[in-house]
Amino acid sequence: MKIVHRYILTSFLKKFLPSFVIIYFIFVLQSFWLYFDELAGKGLGLSVIFKFLLYLSPFVVLNAIPLSILLGGIMSFGSLSERSEFTAMKSMGISLKQLIKAMSIPVLILAIATFIFANTALPYGNFKFGNLRRNIHNKMPSVAISEGVFNDFKSAGINIYVKKKFGQNKNKLQEIIIHQKVNGIPDKLIIAKSGLFKSDIDNQLIQLILYDGAFYEDLTRQQKSGADRLKYPAMKSAFKEHIINIDMSGMNKVDLNTTSISSAYHMLNVLDLNKQIDTIKDEIKVARRDFSHEFLLRNGLKNLKPETKTKIEAYKDVYALLNDSILIKKDVYRNVMNRAANKADGLMMFAKRKREYLARKAEKSNKYIHAFMEKFSYPISVIIMFLVGISLGTIIKKGGFGISVVFGIVIFVTYYILSMLGKNAAEEGAISPYLGAWFSTSVLLPLGIYLTYKANNDGEFIWISNISTRIKNFMIKILKIESLK
Repeated sequence: MKIVHRYILTSFLKKFLPSFVIIYFIFVLQSFWLYFDELAGKGLGLSVIFKFLLYLSPFVVLNAIPLSILLGGIMSFGSLSERSEFTAMKSMGISLKQLIKAMSIPVLILAIATFIFANTALPYGNFKFGNLRRNIHNKMPSVAISEGVFNDFKSAGINIYVKKKFGQNKNKLQEIIIHQKVNGIPDKLIIAKSGLFKSDIDNQLIQLILYDGAFYEDLTRQQKSGADRLKYPAMKSAFKEHIINIDMSGMNKVDLNTTSISSAYHMLNVLDLNKQIDTIKDEIKVARRDFSHEFLLRNGLKNLKPETKTKIEAYKDVYALLNDSILIKKDVYRNVMNRAANKADGLMMFAKRKREYLARKAEKSNKYIHAFMEKFSYPISVIIMFLVGISLGTIIKKGGFGISVVFGIVIFVTYYILSMLGKNAAEEGAISPYLGAWFSTSVLLPLGIYLTYKANNDGEFIWISNISTRIKNFMIKILKIESLK
């Protein structure tokens, strides 16, 4: 390696490594505050909180690397241009293109390491993080309850539906439906307009206080004879306030090391994702084939052949004859038509359920395909951010943490937003999951190539210089105002 190439690499690493450390800790703190409500009030030790953040670290690292490379490139090459060192290199016949070639091997090594990290550490971290988070949720039902779905608490023998959670600790509930179980079978239905979770740590109890509701209890299993079951099928009673005590001792004994989730799309590596994608595609094919077979079977058309089309035409004549009140009575005709309508409605409901099932399978397939392609998009983003960073640094000719950070954050936020848009659109089926995984990189790649071309040919962007000057003047004014205070 030439001395100038070693100097460029050293300058880049001096900017990249501190940027990565700072960004990593910023992202970790942001993640900690994001999940703070799930950790607070659980009696968790520092070791559990440390594991929580440690398992989250692979995801944080993969988000910190592109931004760190972008800032490192802008600041290192911006400093070289600001000190006229890059001009001196050009006078010696060393172009930006040659410097990029010299940096290509370290950047490719970093890109490959990013792929390996995303394929190994990220799935393992998501696996441990997902299971630890689930186990922590089980220690406090008010946190574990999800809105809009039934939440099963086996230790308490209840199944809870909540339309909305609110309040500072999300312990206030609105529009509640509860199924209380006896021997695993729903025995009592409770409906309430609102509710509140209150914990009593000393007595190892959680109180679920319900307001303005009613009981609907099945009494048939409590009666011995069939006659009594007919007399007392159910009981209904209203209440203004009702308290359900949930034994928290079992919940507090939750083993935080238990692993009950293992096949989620974000917990698998490339090989496992590929197998799951093939499995889901096979399931969709089988579901489509079974639906077609059962649909024909329900219509009595299982053995329908092409030559029977003439029979279908004949059925039209039969339908016309049915309309003739001389040949058939109106009440019989009405019954026949009602049976046909009911059969058609049943087929419509059957087709609707199958369509919803296939839609869920397609959404699941999109998630796995997106996760598969995302593993390969991470190293490409490293290369793109490097090209954009060194090109912008050469163009704006400013190093340090001032204007470089502003441009870096704007580009990274744009990249992140595009990534989220691509992911959400892919999972919903609005775009192909392959395009969704590459959406952000496909947008920024032309920008990186264009900026590299302009920087290599001494091109300048007047609007970038104007923005840099305006931001610099604005910061100077702010500092003067603060000093006068």
